[in-house]
Order: sequence, then structure tokens, then C-alpha cells
Amino acid sequence: WLEDSVFVPISTRNPGDRNLMILQQTSLNVILNSHADHSCLPESMSFHILRTDIEPVESPDLHLPSMRSDDLLYILFTSGSTGIPKGVQISRRNFDSFLESFIGIGYRLSPADRFLQIYDLTFDASLHCYVLALCFGACVYTVPPDEVKYTYAMKLMRDHELTFAKMPPSTVAYLRPYFKDIHLPKMRYSLFGGEPLYADLAIEWQQCVPNAWLQNVYGPTEATINCTYYDFIPGRKPCKSFNGIVSIGRPFGDSRAVVIDGEGRPVQDRTRGELCIAGSQVSQGYYHDDDKTSASFFTIFSSMGERTYYRTGDLVMRDADGDIMYIGRIDNQVQIQGFRVEMGEIEFHARNFPGVGQVAAIAQPNEVGNMQIFLLLENCPVKLEELKEYLRSKVPAYMWPARMIPVTEFPKTVGGKIDRKALAGLI
Repeated sequence: WLEDSVFVPISTRNPGDRNLMILQQTSLNVILNSHADHSCLPESMSFHILRTDIEPVESPDLHLPSMRSDDLLYILFTSGSTGIPKGVQISRRNFDSFLESFIGIGYRLSPADRFLQIYDLTFDASLHCYVLALCFGACVYTVPPDEVKYTYAMKLMRDHELTFAKMPPSTVAYLRPYFKDIHLPKMRYSLFGGEPLYADLAIEWQQCVPNAWLQNVYGPTEATINCTYYDFIPGRKPCKSFNGIVSIGRPFGDSRAVVIDGEGRPVQDRTRGELCIAGSQVSQGYYHDDDKTSASFFTIFSSMGERTYYRTGDLVMRDADGDIMYIGRIDNQVQIQGFRVEMGEIEFHARNFPGVGQVAAIAQPNEVGNMQIFLLLENCPVKLEELKEYLRSKVPAYMWPARMIPVTEFPKTVGGKIDRKALAGLI
């Protein structure tokens, strides 16, 4: 099985149905598990399970064959609007290109550095935190899955004087009430990624990490972790932002960005449009799903050759300096706790519950600025507690609605569609 090994992370916190869909799509037959609990794996399928927390009876053959640049390296599954997760294929070339390009930005890393790894392994930012560290022989400090992330991460950064930390803005937002007591002078690189970063939060956090290089990084899974970056130095240069959201900067390495309108034509600077990314970091597409691949990737032919672009679904605007300003999502997709979530997947499962009719999942920021999901139900006779338990069996915890709100009748637009802006007002 080592001849065609591909890394497919599976979360123990995912419902069994979700993991079953992933396993069925990939036909995985070998599972590496670090504990005795296999409850996240469906009983209807058989696997060869290798326990990594105990000494093997026989020494395993860990010789790996040489890989070609186009060989598949890993598949990460993201939320799908039909309720079926999408498998993003990342090749060896995609990942190598990310590492070389990211390091080329100008980082000075060594075995003396100490990295924070806060992300779930099913989120591609985790690879950024532990693979980059291991490339330099640096230490990696991980947050256990059963701990409160922001408090445990703070303890690691303080007690072990970590030097490199990439965190979702929501994690830092939870620390905000304690900023006056946080002082991390050993932090050399403080990165934000996975969610929109608000300028006021970044500027306040800088006081906690006075010697750190602050950077906002951006990249969809389909473009291998990160493909743009923006450096900001509070007090020394203005922080570019739009509606309070810090710029995502410009592409690094050979990544290229184009902003297009609804007809697929490039737009002028200071004009809103969809961000599309090309370059050697861009994925081959979705695993065994040609229809979704065709819908999300397109090729531009020019005198400089052909270039395949990925449609990110992000609404952006490029300023006169070439920096990209993030505005929001074109579709109904948001970032929750660093995870990409399509509201359509939550709606899909809710509508499958007996008795449920029209539903709308809407994300709004809470009092500290972190996104939360609200599920609105039109003329719904079912018991909300039963629906809540049903959804918890179908989607991961970060997709659970914070509240369910019954509505007698959904407001409609002139065209007869559900008026989501009016619904958001009801929250």
C-alpha cells in the first residue's frame, strides 16, 4: 500500500456519517490511529488500523518510494453545498511550491525556533505549522483537541516562549480581554489566517508581541494553504483595510491573482469582483468529481501560455498599489473558527429532518467579532431540541447553529427568492 500512499486526515470529532462519506469516496484501507477509540470510523467498513501510540510487535517497513512532482500527496475534504464533502487534491509539486515560495518571503528560521500548532489536522493550516517547523528542525507545540484552544495556546506561547504562531483571528479575539496582561517578547513571527482579520484587533495584538513580524496570510485549500500575504507594522505604516478588514496583500512565489466580473472578464483596479488564483500551488481539482472541478477551475490561454485559475468565491478589490482588499463571500460560504463552511450544507441536513420545510442558515458576528451560525426555520412544527441533536449527528461542531429561530413566514425579494438580508435582521 505504500506504493500509492496518500494522506487523508479524518477528524475524531466528525460525525460517523461524514467520515463514512470521506472513506467511501477515497476507498481508504489503512488507518493510522493514535488511540484505542475507533468510534469515529463506520462499523460497516473494514480497515487495517495501525496504532501509533503503542510499540509495534514487528518493525514496520517505513521505506517510502520516490515521488514524482505530479503524484498526489494529500486530500483534504471541505464543506460541500450538496451535503457531500469535497476532496481537494494536493500534489507533491503543489506543496513543495508552497514551502519554497513561503520561505522565500524572507523568514529566518532555525532549529532554535518554537512553533505553535493550533489547528485541527483536517485543516490545511496545520501542515503549515508542523511541516514548516520540521523542515528547519524546529520544535512544534500542539494544542490537544480536548482543551480550550485560546487559553491553552496562550499558556504554550507564554510558558515555552514560542517564536512562531499562526492563529485564526477568532482565537486572538477571545484573548482580547486579557491583552493588557499578555507580553510575549520572544515571538518573532505572528501570523493571522483562515478568517477575515479586523485592523483594530491586529493593532491591539501587536502590543502583546512587540518584537514580532505581523502578517495577514490568505489562501483557499485549492491553492495550497496560503498564496497571498500582507505585512503590517502598526505605528510605522498605515494598515490597509476595507470595512475594517485588513488587506490580504498580494501573491507570493509564482502565484498569480486576477479579479473578474460576473462574465469572467478582468476588472480594473478599485472595482469589485471575484478573486481567482493561478500558479504551481493550484490544485488539480476535486477527487473523482469532474463536474465540481469544471465549475471551479478554468484555463486562460495567452501569448504567455496557458494558466489554470481557481475561482475562490471571494469578493475582493485591488487598490492602486496592487494590494488586494478582502470584502466578503460571493456565495453563501463563511469561515467559522478557521474552517470554511457552506451554509448550504447545514441547510441540506436540516431540510432532511422530518417535518422541516424552508430553512436558512445565516452567519453573523457575535459580541467579540467571531462568526456564529443561526438557523432560521419557516413555520416549523418540529421540536428544536430534536432537530439540534439530529444536526449534531450530521455535521462537525464548528457547524452547529448557535441558535435556531422559528419564523412564521420568510420574507421574499421582488423576484420571489428568500430575502436573506431581511432574515438577518430578524436575528
